[in-house]
Amino acid sequence: MTIIRAVTLRNIMIILCILMLLPLGQKALGIKNKLQDVQEAGKLYAAGELIAAENRYRQAAANHAISYKEEEINARLAELAPITSIRSSLSRLSLTLEDQLTVKDFAGMMESYASLLSLKSKYMTPGGPYEAYYRRLSADSGLSDKMTAGFRQFKGEYLAGLAAGSSKSADSGTGSDSTDSLKWSLLQIPADYYGGTAAKDKLLAASFKAHDTARLKALAAAGSFGPMLESALSMEEAYKNHSYTAPWLSKQVKESASLILNKDLDGSNITAFAGHAVAYRSYAASAGITSSKVLKLIDNSIARLLREGTRHVRGGQYADAIRLYAELAPVQDTSKETAAATLAWNTAEPVRLLPGGEVQGSYSLTASVTDKHGAKVAVAGIDAGGKLVYAEMSGDGTVSTRTGEVIQGSGMLSTLSFDEPLSAYSEAPVVVANGGEADGRSIFTGYTIRPEGISLLFSFTGSSYELMAEDGSIRVMNTDLANGVEGRIAIFRQVNGAYEFSELYQEFTYTPIDATQLELFPYEKVTLSCDISIDAAGRAVARSNGRYLLLQGEINQITGLATVNGQFENGYGTVETELGEESVPVFVADSMGSLSLTPP
Repeated sequence: MTIIRAVTLRNIMIILCILMLLPLGQKALGIKNKLQDVQEAGKLYAAGELIAAENRYRQAAANHAISYKEEEINARLAELAPITSIRSSLSRLSLTLEDQLTVKDFAGMMESYASLLSLKSKYMTPGGPYEAYYRRLSADSGLSDKMTAGFRQFKGEYLAGLAAGSSKSADSGTGSDSTDSLKWSLLQIPADYYGGTAAKDKLLAASFKAHDTARLKALAAAGSFGPMLESALSMEEAYKNHSYTAPWLSKQVKESASLILNKDLDGSNITAFAGHAVAYRSYAASAGITSSKVLKLIDNSIARLLREGTRHVRGGQYADAIRLYAELAPVQDTSKETAAATLAWNTAEPVRLLPGGEVQGSYSLTASVTDKHGAKVAVAGIDAGGKLVYAEMSGDGTVSTRTGEVIQGSGMLSTLSFDEPLSAYSEAPVVVANGGEADGRSIFTGYTIRPEGISLLFSFTGSSYELMAEDGSIRVMNTDLANGVEGRIAIFRQVNGAYEFSELYQEFTYTPIDATQLELFPYEKVTLSCDISIDAAGRAVARSNGRYLLLQGEINQITGLATVNGQFENGYGTVETELGEESVPVFVADSMGSLSLTPP
């Protein structure tokens, strides 16, 4: 009830009048301010205070309470437009920089710095018409102080980040690091904010070196030789891309590489040395390093190790030499040294060429020759199964093998040898197995070795044998022909590639005997007196002391009384006599002679 009474028509009218007077008052104030701004701006302009005049003209232009000297205002603002541009640009940069520093936008700050430089280059020309105005407006904006504070803030944070990264690498022993980008940001900060170019170079070099060397040392300490080199190359490339040189990188790599390589050598870890040497050579090539103490260390060490391998070979330590060459192979071509050591080993221990010959006891008997039969080394052996096995190594190191049949009586063999005279006569290696007998004789079994295989050349029993070079026959002394003939010299001749018994050797003259004694002298050279005739079959038949003989050999179809030289080879034939058909000995004649011989 009280509220309704208070709101009377009079009160309402009073309120409406007040509300109408407020805009009028504001407009009156605006008119007053514009008039004052134009008057003051004119005075400032006339006094040469252009910055203050531009500010008052700009305020008057923005005041639309009254249209007053608009042409003058616009003309003056057009004339003072550079000052307006400087003021507005500095204001925008200042506000933008504040936002960038708040969110720590370094890239954005660098863009602002570039914009500031562009603005300076436009209006800060020495002796230019706007230099003084720019200096005053810049000082009023406080932009330089904000820029200095911002770079100081980023510089401190990035240097601290690098130091922390160095400590992390040293503690963890790993090569992973995400702080490299800090270096490139620090390089972007202008030298003026470091106190000059010299101060910047000194500070950054010390910080970068501490960071990089700690990282490389950590990798080396962790045994990550390859990653250390890769990291150094990566850093060098990154520095190059940022037009910066970091001499401490190659120096630290040399120190760490030398330490690791010497440790490998001191511990006789040649495999590790070779791997590290290969990695460093690759790094040096990529880094353009053609000469360094590390490369000399590698080259000198390889030469020393090769000499050590030579000493191993001379001392008969062939396995050690070959193992050393194999360990060096990744960093040095040791194929020639390995081949030479292998040849020396095979020459000293030819049994190694035979299948399984590296295992002691694989062969009961062996024989070898060097530089014969077109081979550097040739070896023959009797394996556990009694087979003859042959192997040869050519000049280029190629090894070929052949396996023969089981040697009869292989369990009783005493020696195995290459028969050089027979090899020369046969134009192929001849290997002879010798098995002793209780009576002092030996069983000699010879084999010819040809590319197509191993073939039997001879097998006979005697105390010794000799090749007769003039006709290629073999004389076997103290022979045993297993047919009652023993203790004599037997002659073997080659028939179809193998030696067969031919005759007994008669050293001086034929032994005169009677025909009835013929069987007592088998395969011996004897002489008989007989009467020769030709039977109905055209064969020569001899009669001696009432006994008939069938003649073969050198008889020339001569009849009559004769002396016949030859041998009985335990053969018999059938002839027609006065008693009828009769089995008689076959006498193989070598020659005949008598004054009474006449043609048939």
